[in-house]
Amino acid sequence: MVNKLTERNYWDSVYANRDKIPSIILEGYKNHCVREIYRVKERHLSTAQTVLEIGGGGSSWILYLAEKFPDKQFAVLDYSEKGCELLSNNLKARGIANCDVWVEDFFHTSKGVEKFDFVYSHGVVEHFEDLSSVLRAHDRFLKKNGIMLTIIPNMAGILGLFTKWLNRSVYDIHVRHDLASFKQGHCEAGLEIIESGYLCSHNFSVLSSCVSPGDGWKWELYKALSRLSKAIWFFEDKLFSLPATKLISPYIYVVSKKTNGYS
Repeated sequence: MVNKLTERNYWDSVYANRDKIPSIILEGYKNHCVREIYRVKERHLSTAQTVLEIGGGGSSWILYLAEKFPDKQFAVLDYSEKGCELLSNNLKARGIANCDVWVEDFFHTSKGVEKFDFVYSHGVVEHFEDLSSVLRAHDRFLKKNGIMLTIIPNMAGILGLFTKWLNRSVYDIHVRHDLASFKQGHCEAGLEIIESGYLCSHNFSVLSSCVSPGDGWKWELYKALSRLSKAIWFFEDKLFSLPATKLISPYIYVVSKKTNGYS
């Protein structure tokens, strides 16, 4: 059994009091990071006909993609019943019919195995101590020539430091990978890395999961950092993007595929 840092009831509690999933918006300087993430997806999504998001309960991305590409078939696999119920209700409300939702543990399911051209996850694999085992479980859903995109928060940089200060319990449910250890996990899983790197120059707005309005100075610090992010994105949107770095970038990503002879 792979040691995980979160349990099903944690994720159910995340989705319990929500009824609407926020929409993905690409336009405007405030969505600079969203556009960067989409560009990585788009490079490998364009030729895919079948797409799976793992850990996608409550996902804004699957709603956006399934609506944007009605000719493709999408699916979501998540073991949170609350998250899947939330997603199913939002799919129905928007009239999106080309997406299946499976309430399943990706370690213990036969659904969708070897059926997908493109498999992706956001903020899933860093909640498990044995990265390579989790990636091998994800790899089972890929077709022979399928592509996998894995994105995690860069908790080894300044984002992790702020998370630790603001909310230690959130910090403790993440394995603090940097790009080197993240790539190593993919190699140990028998995956061939196509591209990888840090993604976006910064994004302090992701610290919203660590604080709430009643948290005093922590909330005020979060608001100040969030405003700083918006100011920098305005600069990037009007002039040029700043480099993605190990210290400040909010995300790490790897695009990979199965190696020959590996299953």
